[in-house]
Amino acid sequence: MLSLGVVLWGLMGSSASGADLLERVKNQEIAQVLRLRAGLNDTPAVGLSPTAAVNEMEHYDKSFKGEDKKSTEMKITY
Repeated sequence: MLSLGVVLWGLMGSSASGADLLERVKNQEIAQVLRLRAGLNDTPAVGLSPTAAVNEMEHYDKSFKGEDKKSTEMKITY
């Protein structure tokens, strides 16, 4: 995982955003090492009420409507 972060950082250059990305990759790698058995926990995450979760999912689904009408082409300016 760390080598992927280094490659991405190298592609982005040595800008501040590249350094931030590298730091985030390092932190994620450390978190994965510290919690090796986290994937074995099958209890659901808590924090949102069912009503709030349904509302969030409806909002998320609505955010994709009308996307067919928009152009998905990237405009490159020189």
